[in-house]
Amino acid sequence: MIELEAVPSELVDGVELRFNEPLSAHTSLGVGGPADIFAIPHSVDALARTIRYASENAIPCFVLGEGTNIVVRDGGIRGMVIHVGSNLAEITRVGDTVTAQAGARVALVCRRCCEWGLSGFEFAAGIPGSVGGALVMNAGAYGGDMADVVAWVLAIDGEGRERRLLPGEMDLGYRHSVFMGSGLVIAEAAFTLTPGDCRHVRDLVYDTIEKRCSGQPVAQRSAGSVFKRPEGDYAGRLLEEAGAKGLRVGGAKISEKHANFIVNCAGATAAEVLALIDLVRERVHETSGVWLESEVLVVGEDPE
Repeated sequence: MIELEAVPSELVDGVELRFNEPLSAHTSLGVGGPADIFAIPHSVDALARTIRYASENAIPCFVLGEGTNIVVRDGGIRGMVIHVGSNLAEITRVGDTVTAQAGARVALVCRRCCEWGLSGFEFAAGIPGSVGGALVMNAGAYGGDMADVVAWVLAIDGEGRERRLLPGEMDLGYRHSVFMGSGLVIAEAAFTLTPGDCRHVRDLVYDTIEKRCSGQPVAQRSAGSVFKRPEGDYAGRLLEEAGAKGLRVGGAKISEKHANFIVNCAGATAAEVLALIDLVRERVHETSGVWLESEVLVVGEDPE
């Protein structure tokens, strides 16, 4: 374990450091053990220096945004977790292009687009999480996704160097991108949108939010959709057909509102969430022959 006194000033400058930070406080599902080191950089330069420091000192490094679509195991994460959230969340506009740092909430970008009368980002209304996380997953809904609007991404490689990627270099597909497992950390991104009437854009956003609120457990703690959409079908339909709604393991429960959501209804642990995922996946396989693929990322380790 690295002690605070041993961390060089060039890392500490512009970076808030915490030790043994509980990750349950930083995930939408509310589960997860501690991070050995929890680093919060307050600029793109500080983010690059933090990544470089971890690389040069062979410290395992994991980047965490708003903590949606993720399950951190109860033993936590060894090494360093770099948090990219409200500490890196600036949103600006030049003409029809909106640039957002990776920690900006997708919902806030959507709201700004409404205010500016820019259309194209309405599909993202109500999508939880940050811009960086949404790009890593190529998040989408209601017929649109991040691939439709992204113009470029500024990323930091494992050596702390900046790289600018264009859409053709991002390998964007269904819940997939080049940023998965590549060591590239998104720092900011630009989106090319279309001028529109503010009221019309706002109405489209409200319609999208209404659909999401009526069909998903947005008022409860969850990690978003648990399983990816199988070819030619929907995970929620298969889960409901298998009788998954309402099933519970400890404090983890399949939502009564949407079967593809697990909610933390009573102080659930990650172990209970993962046990419930295994249970309903087996049930779907027994009833339909389909083996559902997980959409949530599972990281960390079990307690000793």
